[in-house]
Amino acid sequence: MSVEAGPLPETRQRTALYGVLAWLSFALPLCATLWRASASTQWRDDMPVVRALGFVPLGGEGVLSSLAMQLLSLLPFGGLVSRASLVGVLGVALLSRLVFATATRLLDQNAWTPRLSPWLALGAALTTAFSSSVQLEGTIAGGAPLAASLVLLGLLVRPDQRRHDARVWLGFGAFVALTTLESHAAGAALLFALIVQIGILGDTPSRRSVALSLCGAAFTAGLCLLPALLRTLSDRAWVHLGFGLSAVGAVALDSAADRPGAIAVWFKEIGVVSLCLAAVGSAWGLLRGRTRWIAAPLLALVVADLAFPASRTGLLAPDALAAVRLNALSVAAVTAVLGVHTVALFVLRAELPFARAIAALLVAFQATLVLMTTEDSSYVANRRSQLSADVWTDEALDRLPPRSLVLVRNEAVAWRFWAARTVRGARPDVVVVPIPILDRGSVARDLLMLEPGLAPLIRDMSLSGKPGEYALSSLADIRPLFVELDPEWDKRLVHHVVPDALWMGFAPHARGRSDRRHAFKSGLSSFGRVFDAATKDGFTDAATLEVLGSRAREQAYALAMLGDREMVAHLVYDLRGIDKKHPFVVELEKKLKKKRMGKIDLASLQH
Repeated sequence: MSVEAGPLPETRQRTALYGVLAWLSFALPLCATLWRASASTQWRDDMPVVRALGFVPLGGEGVLSSLAMQLLSLLPFGGLVSRASLVGVLGVALLSRLVFATATRLLDQNAWTPRLSPWLALGAALTTAFSSSVQLEGTIAGGAPLAASLVLLGLLVRPDQRRHDARVWLGFGAFVALTTLESHAAGAALLFALIVQIGILGDTPSRRSVALSLCGAAFTAGLCLLPALLRTLSDRAWVHLGFGLSAVGAVALDSAADRPGAIAVWFKEIGVVSLCLAAVGSAWGLLRGRTRWIAAPLLALVVADLAFPASRTGLLAPDALAAVRLNALSVAAVTAVLGVHTVALFVLRAELPFARAIAALLVAFQATLVLMTTEDSSYVANRRSQLSADVWTDEALDRLPPRSLVLVRNEAVAWRFWAARTVRGARPDVVVVPIPILDRGSVARDLLMLEPGLAPLIRDMSLSGKPGEYALSSLADIRPLFVELDPEWDKRLVHHVVPDALWMGFAPHARGRSDRRHAFKSGLSSFGRVFDAATKDGFTDAATLEVLGSRAREQAYALAMLGDREMVAHLVYDLRGIDKKHPFVVELEKKLKKKRMGKIDLASLQH
């Protein structure tokens, strides 16, 4: 293999500076992320918490992070959620260290600068680790940083065709399988990048090596999926949600948002100058033979981020493609320092006026990026002060009467209840009925064992997809019933509901205006406490505000249908404090002003 077609011979010795900065690339993100890590569950880590600490298999993903959460939960310090969040913290630190190693390898191939390259690599590592996107994923109990780390590690440790030891190829196949079982998207991105790297180098492994890798992957996959298969047969499995359920299917109905690509995120968080340097570094890395074998698979990760379908994620649900986006962000950081390295060397070798000053300013600019990203992320990713999700949970659960039954059509609310029950055993007497996943796994069967009175409701949902008046009325006779109202339900059901704090209570028979007014006034304090917590100290918790706004819109819709204009006007005022430009708020305000009395025409109102 020629020098221009692949890696340079490892005959040069790195200085002690490399080792010191390599440790700093791991230790600094570890300490900073640990300080910011969440001590309580957030909306977006409810599913990982239930999966890992509640022993609920979900879609064959999160295998490594779930195992790590279980092991870390045995530590004799901190709360249970704090220990589970250590998975994300360690994932960020590992990702930073691997970015440092990747950047160093790329810069050494570009030009041997033993005193400059480690500093630039440290800048790439810290820019990645302290970016808002990485910090937001690393300060909760989730496995996105861990999955992103596995992808970079796979590119660094890929065996070449000269390796004939069967154990190496078996182990590498097992590694790829573990990456895929942690995140399907990350596994696909890793395979794509490996194919690109093998194609650039012409380092195609033998059939024997491929067969051994496939055997290692198959054995590992079977071993990891075996507990998930056996867990559903256990008498102590409190819920089985089916093997097809994953984060992709857990997008909140009322909080969908576009998933931004890595380029858009980098442009927003870092700026156009760094993006231009990354473009220069990417082009130079592809054009030069000595760096192409490293740059091409890295840029393949960016292509993977762009190539995955533009999914709809949410404020409340975990992003199934988060690991791919984090990998693309790390590639942007690495190519940016390659651009700085290339431009600085060009200026110095061209002997331009003030060449050393220009090169020094370029390196200083890279250092300012680290400081800028650290400051920006400290504002949005400090989970220790973000307690509004817990405040919502306390207000939503504490006000429920004993043995209540709650019908939720937003899956994120069901995950919030299950996470609270898993972590702190909150309200085991409350039965949560998740309407969207009622047909998943053994959900319906398990609910019938808890409450046989759910049989008419389950039958109605199976036949028509909507609950009938008899099913809900008979259920309300057995237990205190609370619902998330769906505008598509039968209009007769609206006469049974009363606004009760963060819920809509459902009565066995129709209620009058005085009943609704009394319940509405008693719940205003709960709304105010959650709103204050979500907007405390200038920080806005968009996820909690979205849930709060969704509940207020449900109540406003029902009360407007019943003609309770005074309460509707109060809710519109509260909704303006959350989002005064929301189409529902704007349209409902127009309708209130257009017609001063009586019921409101809701035909064109988008709930």
